[in-house]
Amino acid sequence: MSMLKHILPAVAGAVSAVWLPYQLNWINDVSEVAVWEKARRIGADYCESFRCVRERISGERVLDYWYSSADESAAYEFAEYVRAWLKLYDKVSEEVTTNGIDDGREWLKMTFTLPQINGRRPRITVMTSNPKRFRSKGGDVCLSELAFHQDAEEMWKAAAPTATWGGRIRILSTHNGHGTKFNALINQARKHEDPELYGTPRPTDLKASVHRTDIYDAVSDGLVEQINRVTGRELTRDEFIAEMRSLCSTQEIWEEEFECNPSKEGGSYFPHALLRPCVTDRAAKPTEDLDTFIADIKLRSKGSIKLSAGCDVGRRKDRFVIWVWGRNGTKRICLGMLVLQNKPFDVMEHAINTLMNTSFNGVRLTRISIDETGLGMQLAERMVKKHRSRCEAVSMTNAVKEDMFTRLRAGVEEITVELPNDDETLRDFGSIRKEVTIAGNIRYSAASNEHGHADRATAAALGLIADESAKSVMKSYSIAGEGL
Repeated sequence: MSMLKHILPAVAGAVSAVWLPYQLNWINDVSEVAVWEKARRIGADYCESFRCVRERISGERVLDYWYSSADESAAYEFAEYVRAWLKLYDKVSEEVTTNGIDDGREWLKMTFTLPQINGRRPRITVMTSNPKRFRSKGGDVCLSELAFHQDAEEMWKAAAPTATWGGRIRILSTHNGHGTKFNALINQARKHEDPELYGTPRPTDLKASVHRTDIYDAVSDGLVEQINRVTGRELTRDEFIAEMRSLCSTQEIWEEEFECNPSKEGGSYFPHALLRPCVTDRAAKPTEDLDTFIADIKLRSKGSIKLSAGCDVGRRKDRFVIWVWGRNGTKRICLGMLVLQNKPFDVMEHAINTLMNTSFNGVRLTRISIDETGLGMQLAERMVKKHRSRCEAVSMTNAVKEDMFTRLRAGVEEITVELPNDDETLRDFGSIRKEVTIAGNIRYSAASNEHGHADRATAAALGLIADESAKSVMKSYSIAGEGL
């Protein structure tokens, strides 16, 4: 009889809980790689925390364990579970908490060093999402809510090699749209399990044990009765499902959060159906050529009473984008869009200077807002010094992102912005998601892929900030007698 069969009843009984069948299936899975496609709040992290502690206390696994959550509050919650299991096993661990900032991203790490087992003192480390934290590490890996990690592709790239020397990989997540790394891994693993249904796997496709638990599976396995025992409520299964459904504002949210069906729109803040009425052939399409960019603005700016621009700075993986808006009454049309990749900073600077120094049908650009985060800091500083009040540097804090993307969303909803008939640009807009973390904070994120990192949409949103903030600039120009 396995160690689990001896230990599990005692520990489960001590917390007045009985593991449900779908939880036991996860706990008992000894595959090298396992992926769990799940509904919200069905106790997935809870049973994963038990598994990682039980394996190390029993001596079954003595490798270090590395857990990464999508946000800080989820990391704290998992750490609380680990403490509770260690207490039930009457094991005292050494605990160290550290935090810091990498590339402007905060990270948190909590490490539990367990008592010596089989000549080793295994560690359980709980971290927030940061690919750098996985470098040079070894052992078992768990990526929780991978679909919601800020840069899931880089997380997977950094974390997977951690398990090279005998480690196991566990991935568990609710869906967050079709285009996530999590959904891609699920689809790859399914090809290995059922090639006839899902297609022949490629050599690079992930081979893994796949678990799927939607809300109906969880309820069938006794989730409602478990919740009633803990909370003292007396919900029926139908009442519980109806209550969960009432929390979802749309059918699409219900299907993704509780039925394990990834949204076709990917939870986009700018779904295609919302963008389509704003698309017009009057708007300029993206170009890599500076002369074409300037010519587009001259051609389309006739009748515009004000020109403003936004600039998102990127170089290698991301793009450098200048988006120029022309205001005509209540309408703002995309007059020009310059998109560059792998260009030196002097080329970027030359593009901005050319734009700022050119007169378009007697009207000069009123203002440009430049992203000064990361790579953009030095470029933005130089442009502000050169062009003074016609240029502003914008630090991309969560508050700023909320302001500018809300402003852009309002323009789309009211059809007061005109967008180019360009599939890549529309996909770029569609990649932006508005998310609410477990802690209740609003976050705007976008997947980074071969097309960039929502660079076009970010430049467009920055341009609307410039359009609004340029009112004071126009007034000061009028007083000074400067022509626009």
